[in-house]
Amino acid sequence: MAETEFGTSSSQTVKLWSKKTWYEALKGTLFFRKFLGTNEDAILYMAKDLEKNAGDNIVYDLLVEMEGAGVTGDNTLEGNEEQLTFYQDSIKINQLRHAHIFGKMSQQRTIHNLRKDGQWALSRWWSNKLEEYMFRYLCGDTSLTHGSNTGRTPDSDHIIYSGNATAETSTGALDSNDKFLLEDIDYAKEKATTNDVPMRPVRIDGDDYFVVVLHPYSVTDMKLSLGTGSSSVKWHEIQQYANIRGLKNPIFNGALGVYNKCIIYESNRIYTPTTNVRRNLFLGAQAGVFALGNAYDRMDQKKVGKDNYITWVEKSQDYGNKKGLAAGSCFGMQKTRFNSKDFGVMTISSYAAAHS
Repeated sequence: MAETEFGTSSSQTVKLWSKKTWYEALKGTLFFRKFLGTNEDAILYMAKDLEKNAGDNIVYDLLVEMEGAGVTGDNTLEGNEEQLTFYQDSIKINQLRHAHIFGKMSQQRTIHNLRKDGQWALSRWWSNKLEEYMFRYLCGDTSLTHGSNTGRTPDSDHIIYSGNATAETSTGALDSNDKFLLEDIDYAKEKATTNDVPMRPVRIDGDDYFVVVLHPYSVTDMKLSLGTGSSSVKWHEIQQYANIRGLKNPIFNGALGVYNKCIIYESNRIYTPTTNVRRNLFLGAQAGVFALGNAYDRMDQKKVGKDNYITWVEKSQDYGNKKGLAAGSCFGMQKTRFNSKDFGVMTISSYAAAHS
């Protein structure tokens, strides 16, 4: 059976491998596979304004919960309406690229196989890079910079500490007595919903949930703290509830469990600001923003089409002896913030060391 094969410079080839690389990159992540959306209920808000417009800066709105009392009975509603309250934040995009290059004798492969292998490797690299960036921004890693977007330290209204510690950077502040416990989720939810600007939960199947992402060490600490006997039943029930809900909505699939209307996930990408300290995440709506720019300029868009978020370039070098593959994207990520306060994310700083 004959196959249709396009040359490396074909616009169809570029479009095919661009879309495939981008799709597989996002599919390999937790945040972008589960939590990305284009409305105010998404944990990660996807801003695509620059996909159609020029520029490198997006100003986006953060929607606050309505607090008015409404009217009862036949009382007049007209004149007692409540305005929607929006805060604003901004984000800049910058380009990131990576590539492979293959020598003919060292690889002993055809251009088709090199393309497939290179595309797989680049999509995995993009998965890891996008996930790493998003975790570090949400956890408040101030050492991370992409373009002019820098990490934002968690503010005092959006951080709690396991145990009795009060600061993660003070010498000895977090020790083996400050491991993550199940009740830390209760404390985080209480603070999140009673702050001056409450965090908004995510609406899933008509119900409201928050999302918790824990480091594997903290997951083990939480399970061990529940003990054995009657206490261990609680963890079993938490897992069972997630499995039941997982049949109805994909956001529950892969979750460790559901506790107090909080969906619990595990990830080894949780940020470690100091030795044996993990900033576990408590997330609500619009916790972070993911902004995308044009993958191709307007001239190339006429050839490969729109809605391509990653570039695909194939190049022959050294008189055809070497072939290179490159993929790049113009994007920005940020933890949302208004008036120096985090908006949809809280960190739970816990002592968490490897278990022998």
